[in-house]
Amino acid sequence: MESVAHEQRTDTTWAIKHGVIGGLVAGTIFLIAEMIGSVVLGGELLAPFQAFASIPLGQMPPEIAIATALPVGLITHAVLSVIYGVAFAFAVASLPVLRGSMTNLLLAGTTYGILLFILNFLILPNIIGRPWFASAPLVPQFVYHAFFWGTVLGGYFGSQSRERSA
Repeated sequence: MESVAHEQRTDTTWAIKHGVIGGLVAGTIFLIAEMIGSVVLGGELLAPFQAFASIPLGQMPPEIAIATALPVGLITHAVLSVIYGVAFAFAVASLPVLRGSMTNLLLAGTTYGILLFILNFLILPNIIGRPWFASAPLVPQFVYHAFFWGTVLGGYFGSQSRERSA
């Protein structure tokens, strides 16, 4: 019985640690992709910070001053990346099919990114009173969430699962 409790604590510790790290790694790559994409699509380099800051502030992104958007947006983005990363980590710790298979983790991470895109852009905007997210360019957001967040997260866990099983 003690061994099972120890294993559960170990899995929980592992999931929290790697969920935080993996979420921040994926969030950083995602942020860089968003910033580059913003410029490529004719927007401002720091516009993603305004979008992230609009979540807690409840203002349209262009109305948020950059001096406010940078800290508020960065904290909001980091917190969400950590929450989503920890949730994914618990799934990895709980589902044997995900452990030790880079392919499965890449597919699971990409699928998870797609689900987050659907949640963040198609379901939640009107529910939480942030309708501007539903009118954002959806194709780039799909790509950012699926590949620059989800696939990166899956790859991070693939590298960690190999270390864990070694």
